[in-house]
Amino acid sequence: MPPFPRRRDPRRILIVRNDRLGDVLLTTPVARALHARFPDAHIGWLARPYAAPLLERNPDVDQVLLDEGAPARELARLLAPERYDVALLVSMDLRLCRAARRARIPVRIGPLRSAWGLLLTRPVPQRRARGDRHEADHNLELLAPLGIPFRRLATRLELSDAERARGRELLAALGCEIAGRPLVALHPGGGGSAPRWPVAHFLELGRCLAGAGAAVLVTAGAGEDFRGAAGGEPTSPAPVFLPPGSHALRELAGMLAAADLVVSSSTGPLHMAVALGVPTLSVFPGTGPGQAFRWGPYPAYPEGDATHRVFVAPARADGTSDLAAVPVAALWEECRRRFAGRLVGETRVP
Repeated sequence: MPPFPRRRDPRRILIVRNDRLGDVLLTTPVARALHARFPDAHIGWLARPYAAPLLERNPDVDQVLLDEGAPARELARLLAPERYDVALLVSMDLRLCRAARRARIPVRIGPLRSAWGLLLTRPVPQRRARGDRHEADHNLELLAPLGIPFRRLATRLELSDAERARGRELLAALGCEIAGRPLVALHPGGGGSAPRWPVAHFLELGRCLAGAGAAVLVTAGAGEDFRGAAGGEPTSPAPVFLPPGSHALRELAGMLAAADLVVSSSTGPLHMAVALGVPTLSVFPGTGPGQAFRWGPYPAYPEGDATHRVFVAPARADGTSDLAAVPVAALWEECRRRFAGRLVGETRVP
């Protein structure tokens, strides 16, 4: 497939990635690569309203358009006045492909994995379901028709100094004092998008950390509330629970940016922490489509590194993974190693 001709460098490019938080962040390397290759081009992004705040202040993105789920004809009316030269359909379904064609975007690039690929002008053969490459790698491969060679780039989530200060203020208001103490954010949820480490395991790790003098924040997504899962009498010191829906997405980002460590399963806040440069521990299945090889911290690829360590669950006899079999003790010992000299006491996992 010939690359996009140099004499016709695109002037206006639209990235279409309109799904979950992690998916959006794992597509930000695409915007980096486009901006580096075409520094004078206008780069737009079509995103869902709930994920769009992740793209604020991103220097590689000039404009964010909101996809409210309208039919293809209505979405095309939103896109057509922008006069894009190229649509990069990282998210691809029949509605989006039809909208891009109706908007008369002349170059439409996307993965060739269904009959919808017939609506593309530069389809790129991919089989993402195999899970043999990272999602971000697949995204970057779509740039080949534009003459951009594959190269791994870091994800990006930009916060202002004011937003970082606001995050620290919110932590203080919650009673999560961090002066002189390591702050660990635990995110037990996952929005149902991937297998997760049991909530009880997260809370046991939180009790160990709080008992050893760390400040512990337990975060939650929409519709998630883990306060009732703690059970029994509250311990002192105890983790601080962030009430679900109590803070905007960028406020959550500001709080995560203040953390020394974020612990999660495969979920959006994991990729938020990585993009913010915050170290992470994560638990992933060892089998199936949700493996770290496809969805782990990026570009700590494929199984994590010293900053972003991945714990892989063993496989059951039926080929699925038992995330509960990853012991709390393993993550606790890793926390003790990372915070050597900053924790107190000899708290141990029962």
